[in-house]
Amino acid sequence: MLSKDIINKRRHKLLQAFSLNSPVYELFDCIEHVSFFAKDRDGVLLAANRYLIELYEFRSEDELIGHTDFDLLPRRLAEKFRQDDLQIMESGKPARKIVELFLNRQGIPSWFLTSKYPIRSTQGKVIGIMGIIQDYDARKDLFAEEPELRTALAHLHDHFREKLSIQTLAKHCQLSLRQFERKFQERFNQTPQQYLIKLRIQEACEQLMLPSQTISTIALDLGFYDQSSFTVQFKKQMGLTPLQYRKQYR
Repeated sequence: MLSKDIINKRRHKLLQAFSLNSPVYELFDCIEHVSFFAKDRDGVLLAANRYLIELYEFRSEDELIGHTDFDLLPRRLAEKFRQDDLQIMESGKPARKIVELFLNRQGIPSWFLTSKYPIRSTQGKVIGIMGIIQDYDARKDLFAEEPELRTALAHLHDHFREKLSIQTLAKHCQLSLRQFERKFQERFNQTPQQYLIKLRIQEACEQLMLPSQTISTIALDLGFYDQSSFTVQFKKQMGLTPLQYRKQYR
């Protein structure tokens, strides 16, 4: 076997030779439900694999690159993703397995696991960000080592229409309220209540596609106090009122 010094030199030479003209990221096409992306410091998409291209309903990578999240997503989501990207580029540290809501160009919402890493130049300077997006339902096994969080997510996803008490949820996971909220916040960068609201907003997006459902009926069906409180939360998450969303995406 070669010496460690020679191996490290060869590794460095190989990695230096990598470029987006030799798209190794296409290897992600061999893994189902995994999308790859790379952006520069301005948030401009410069590389994407087949799954991401299909998620956004483009025909080719050439059609997709050059766009930013603000071109592709509701403003509220784009702002959130941009904030995350800036934080990662500033700290130089990756963010792994973020559970978050993601929409395609038709406004259809789904839950995804996102992992993001800073891209560094040969001089070590952060010049962009890259990451993978995985379908949450297909990769729930990633939380196998965190049974309390897996239990919490399953309960939230199964009972989000009901009047859920976070304290009761903590007991269900055999944790104190403080332990549960701290662990959830550290893992998902949001509170359990914020996650619950996003679940309800996700379902609301789908129901708003149905003309037979009134907005007030949707609000009550999803556990909101009334249409007014639903509208406030929906606009906060989506950047549009429920009526504006219905007109834009129906």
